[in-house]
Amino acid sequence: MDFELNEEQQAFADSVRRFAEANLKDGSLARAHDPRFPRDVAQMLGKQGLMGISFDPKDGGQGGTLLDSVIAIEQVASVCPRSADVVQAGNFGPIRTFVEYATPEQKQRWLPDLLAGNICISLGMSEPEAGSAVTELKTTATEDGDDYVINGSKVFGTHSPDAAIYLVYVRFAPGVSGIGSVIVERDTPGCVSSEGWHVQQETNLPG
Repeated sequence: MDFELNEEQQAFADSVRRFAEANLKDGSLARAHDPRFPRDVAQMLGKQGLMGISFDPKDGGQGGTLLDSVIAIEQVASVCPRSADVVQAGNFGPIRTFVEYATPEQKQRWLPDLLAGNICISLGMSEPEAGSAVTELKTTATEDGDDYVINGSKVFGTHSPDAAIYLVYVRFAPGVSGIGSVIVERDTPGCVSSEGWHVQQETNLPG
């Protein structure tokens, strides 16, 4: 099996490396020690088309492959690891789940800013008593008319201090089939983000 990049992939890798060397090399050490989300870098990456690389163009993506996304992460990481984390967050994790399952209205509202690097999304999965074992999560979502009332706590939410929205895994019902997710906006009453993350008596539409 040939693991070498083809001509097109190598050209893409070279172009990303040149971009990173020219724009991300300076300040890379300072970024590595700053826990906050580097919004200026995210916006720069968005303009360069490095956010949503493998997403469908109808969703604002570039229509590339998953390997293209990995190539971009690798090339940026060779120059500025913290910026590579932003590329990763713009292509994998909660944003990928959001693109796959969000409603058209949710995409219209948040996806352009996510892909432009203007805002970021955080994952609410891990819990104090469950870790990242989603089957053990305790956060619940109870239907209340057109809304859901959410009760629970989350920890270790990447970028949570700076996120505009949270993709929160909840339990709608007992058992594995009762597990799903909702989108929670940062400024929703009852949502508190600090070292931990929790909501009480929260109402949101399901994600």
